[in-house]
Amino acid sequence: LLQDQSGHYTARGLADAAEIQFVVDTGASVVVLTEADARRAGIEVAALSYNVPVSTANGRTTAARVRLGNLSIGEISRENVQALVARPGALEPSLLGMSFLTALASFEFRGDRLILTD
Repeated sequence: LLQDQSGHYTARGLADAAEIQFVVDTGASVVVLTEADARRAGIEVAALSYNVPVSTANGRTTAARVRLGNLSIGEISRENVQALVARPGALEPSLLGMSFLTALASFEFRGDRLILTD
């Protein structure tokens, strides 16, 4: 993955077959989806319970706990990935957090590249 102009690493992935643009966030303990991305991934957002306290760069809020059947970044795919859905309007874009990254053999920052190894 290449670093973008703002200094972030972004990844286009599939969450339960829905295409999602993620920002890689090693400070996020889990994958976090925006409400819109969760809806596109087939999650019934109206039925979610936003009862998980989270701290963000914008302050404290709550999110809803979910499991993704499959999450893929390029050729790397993981099943049954723990994730959160952010409250509507609380997050943009979705975050590729440690619940995916720690399931990899390794990830390494090398200059302006982030290398994910299966």
